[in-house]
Amino acid sequence: MINIEQITCPSDIKKMNIKELEQLAGQVRQFIIENVSKTGGHLSANLGVVELSIALHYVFNSPHDKLIFDVGHQTYTHKILTGRSAQFATLRQKDGLSGFLKYSESPHDVWEAGHAATSISAAAGFLEAKAKGEDIGEVIAIIGDGAIQNGLALSGLNYLGSKKGQKAIIVLNDNEMSISKNVGSLSKIFNRIRIKKSYQFFKKITPKFVHRLFYDLKEGIKNFVYKNNFMNSLGFRYFGPINGHNLRTLIRYFEYAKKSNQSIIIHVKTIKGMGYRFAENDQIGAWHGIGPFDVATGKQIQQTKADKISWSQGVGDIILKQAQANPQITVICPAMILGSGLDNFAARLPKQIIDVGIAEELSVVMGAAMARTNHIPVIAIYSTFLQRAYDALNHDIARTNAHVVFLVDRAGIVGADGDTHQGTFDIAFLSHLPNFTISMGRSLAETAQLIDIAINHFKGPFVIRYPRGDIKQSLEVPSPVVYGQWEIVKPIADINIISYGPVINKFASIIEEEQLKVGIINARFIKPLDLETLKALSQTRVIIYEEVVLNGSLASLIIEANTLHALELKIQAIAIPNQFVSAGSVKSLKKDLGLDIRDILKTHLRG
Repeated sequence: MINIEQITCPSDIKKMNIKELEQLAGQVRQFIIENVSKTGGHLSANLGVVELSIALHYVFNSPHDKLIFDVGHQTYTHKILTGRSAQFATLRQKDGLSGFLKYSESPHDVWEAGHAATSISAAAGFLEAKAKGEDIGEVIAIIGDGAIQNGLALSGLNYLGSKKGQKAIIVLNDNEMSISKNVGSLSKIFNRIRIKKSYQFFKKITPKFVHRLFYDLKEGIKNFVYKNNFMNSLGFRYFGPINGHNLRTLIRYFEYAKKSNQSIIIHVKTIKGMGYRFAENDQIGAWHGIGPFDVATGKQIQQTKADKISWSQGVGDIILKQAQANPQITVICPAMILGSGLDNFAARLPKQIIDVGIAEELSVVMGAAMARTNHIPVIAIYSTFLQRAYDALNHDIARTNAHVVFLVDRAGIVGADGDTHQGTFDIAFLSHLPNFTISMGRSLAETAQLIDIAINHFKGPFVIRYPRGDIKQSLEVPSPVVYGQWEIVKPIADINIISYGPVINKFASIIEEEQLKVGIINARFIKPLDLETLKALSQTRVIIYEEVVLNGSLASLIIEANTLHALELKIQAIAIPNQFVSAGSVKSLKKDLGLDIRDILKTHLRG
């Protein structure tokens, strides 16, 4: 029995034989299942790359050889093999083991990313540094078949394929999934490669009388069959698809790649969720990112309470009702249909929803073009991923005043996924763009009204933000939402809270409970500002609370208006400093950032 916790570095596995490596793979897989069941995390992707990760570390010499994992959420085995198994109880917790790669954790984490499709371009950078004399060994990019469809990945392939004298090794981890099922022409190409009859025929006959004699002859036959395939055309020697769970085969191909002097793509076929039947049978992405669960039954331990619904599902239901009434509405989503609560929409109105895959900028430009027709595009996207399309937001949406509605999910602090996934920058990079309306409701009912205004009563780009987490369905808006008008939740007083989103409800509850004489203003329109309400607040003390970075926030806009319009407000801004927010529970992160509402009311209402 191999003791996983005794593995301190990759060299510990290099003395193992194939049988021992296979035993190790089984133990690693069980270790991941048991630990993620307690902490939550990215389960399926990690179960699918156990053998692949072991083979990479067996053949290559990390960190001298650069193992560049795309995204980084599939690196639990990599972390185990580099001596971090003892830390898995702290996975995705404050000051604990990151769910992604982190430079600060290990010298073996040579590239850290939380967004997809960066690995091949990063490989190009390492190879250029190597060409200039840096002591760098082999450069290996490990990328999924979902991520390779992204323009950044294709740009990297195009560049590396043209570079003579620089050898890149690209490992294409093909599990037919990104988060959910892959879409697009490249996905279809991979499917054809997997099932091509000519290859399957040769695959059957070669082991009988060819492969025993000449391994290269088999590869020659395969390359002949695929002489016109996409990868070869780009300038790479292509191998595959091969069994990504066969250690002997993986090691043989990686050793060949290591000896080669030519850029290579090794197409590895894996099963997402391998070894855990609930994850293995998942066809919609439910086990991609998972909370704590019971290993025996597969049931999540922390479930939404009966009187609550997730914000994502609630907004998904709202937009479904809008689309049922208006066939001109088309929802565009970059690879996040399930996560965005749109699975029911997709089932009910499949002709009114488009999954573009991991291609955020494509979704925005597509939306801008559709807005030039009689259609109303609605783009459902996470805050952290929207920032990838900034140029399109500026050039194609704001500049043309395109009528595109943005449902921005996971806005604000999201917790365990850490600094690459916090939704704390969207207001900052949207608020300075002309023509944009930015809003956030404090309830599903208010959000429904905002969506209705955005679709049916407004022409131009309109953002509706909402957080990760659950919300009571019963909380209603006391009065109709009017475009550009804020809601006075508690009468204006000498001290007034201005904020937006569900935190308004928390402020109202505590202030009522403690009978504080504090006004509460629901700034449900972050942009444009409600100048009339701000004028009514003149001479009062105003505390602006936000769970976003201060720079470019609502507070920034109000401070600017206070000067331009001589409003004479006494402003105190409470927001996140100009910094990234690490992983941890939402509650603990708010506490550390000075955003705990009870603490604020105790501290900032004195004097």
